[in-house]
Amino acid sequence: MPQAVPTAQRALQVFEVFAREGRPLTNSELARFLDLADSSCSDLLFTLREAGYLLRMPKSRYFYPTTRLQDLSLRIAAKDPMQTFAAEALELLSKRTGESSMCGHLDGTQVRIFGCQESSRALRFVLEPGTVVSVHATSLGKAILGAMPAPERDALIDKLDMEAVTVSSLNDRDALRREIESSRERGWFLAADEGGEGVTAIGIAANVSGRLTALSVVGPTQRMNKNMTEYVDVILTAGREFFG
Repeated sequence: MPQAVPTAQRALQVFEVFAREGRPLTNSELARFLDLADSSCSDLLFTLREAGYLLRMPKSRYFYPTTRLQDLSLRIAAKDPMQTFAAEALELLSKRTGESSMCGHLDGTQVRIFGCQESSRALRFVLEPGTVVSVHATSLGKAILGAMPAPERDALIDKLDMEAVTVSSLNDRDALRREIESSRERGWFLAADEGGEGVTAIGIAANVSGRLTALSVVGPTQRMNKNMTEYVDVILTAGREFFG
């Protein structure tokens, strides 16, 4: 079982303190903010300085971060790790179920499809990345609601238009709230013929790289119902693998 490394946490907390304070700091100040002994803090700051992440002023002896961390962050961000995460997660979901799989993010009061892996089967459901879909009528949207803190979830539900996409779509806010609560208890979210006639999807969501991210398995309702137990097991297992 992996365990947190305290020294690594402390190193990251140094930059969090500088971000919060917004000014150069002395060793003693940082030691107080980090709840460390002066000597331990001095060793930590020396290590970060030797690695090029901190600069020490020649006269005042104050510390302040260099641009090294920013430079590395920009280089990492340029590769867009979410693209890789989504591609790998969807590839595995579709391989394990044989159905299409999707990844989505909240975009205002809708869900924007971030990635889609097509099923190899002749009868399949596909949405292009960039497509926006309803929150209340999709498993992606319901999963995102379920992953939100209760106050944020309630505030978002109050803003939804609740327009019926199909005759099966929920259009009552209280009913949606009750469904989200019951789905949270079982760990997965269902949209059966709600976002499209003859289409059923199951979804999960969690915070990935600081953003709520939902994954779903979607296919023809008849085939999804026939394999529901298997698909639920697949997506719950995937959630533990991908979000753990």
